[in-house]
Amino acid sequence: MAKSKKAPTKKTVAKKPKKEKKDWRDEIKKMLLQMRKELLQEVTQTMRAESDHLKFDIGDFYDHASTDRDRELTLMLADREREKLTLVDDALKRIETGTYGICESCEEEIDKERLAAMPFTKLCLSCQEDLERK
Repeated sequence: MAKSKKAPTKKTVAKKPKKEKKDWRDEIKKMLLQMRKELLQEVTQTMRAESDHLKFDIGDFYDHASTDRDRELTLMLADREREKLTLVDDALKRIETGTYGICESCEEEIDKERLAAMPFTKLCLSCQEDLERK
């Protein structure tokens, strides 16, 4: 008597749907876009305040000195905001070109924690420290 061989049974395992891993760069991009929006609002408010200052230029010498000092501080802050805006825009471009998160000096990957803290940085911590020592 010949034994009949059973066809091997295939175990059907339900495939789990692949969860799309959210790329950490997407989160950084959202953060940068929000920063950009806030910076643009701040710069716009500063420009409006500056134009208002020129409209109501009355008072004595001490009023002018105090106002000029306040105005100078405001303009210095606005310059910083514009510089930061440029850095944010540059970081957004690097995300689009695929070079975001790569140190411009040593070409190694920048730690994600550093990028989360300073999303517009171009240098890894080591290269930044080397730059600051010079």
